[in-house]
Amino acid sequence: MLDIKKPKKILIVEDERIIALDIKRTLNQLGYEVTSIIDNGIDVLTSIEENQPDLILMDIMLNSDLDGIDIANIINVKYDIPIIYMTALTDDATVKRAKESQYNEFVNKPFNEINLAMKIQKVLNSEIKKI
Repeated sequence: MLDIKKPKKILIVEDERIIALDIKRTLNQLGYEVTSIIDNGIDVLTSIEENQPDLILMDIMLNSDLDGIDIANIINVKYDIPIIYMTALTDDATVKRAKESQYNEFVNKPFNEINLAMKIQKVLNSEIKKI
């Protein structure tokens, strides 16, 4: 029987469309499947239920009352899906809030494709080891 590996599925949560499309292009070039691009906290949970991603790339600033940290906290209660924060926000208060939430990695924007690829691989490899 053939053992065909399905590409890992990644959900992009990003409020800036151009950045989201750049991230998607990068992920596709790396061989990942992008399940969807969500720009607000409200639709994230629906997308998770429908697409069951293996990883979430989470921006902190979103087009909703809840920011990425708020959504990550909800996800961590309901699901066992690793989260990588991707943000340009590096002020002390935001970084402190992010550190207090459960996340797997942190990528500053603008992002470096090689750095992003390495962090995704690291997180996905650590998830395989947990099984």
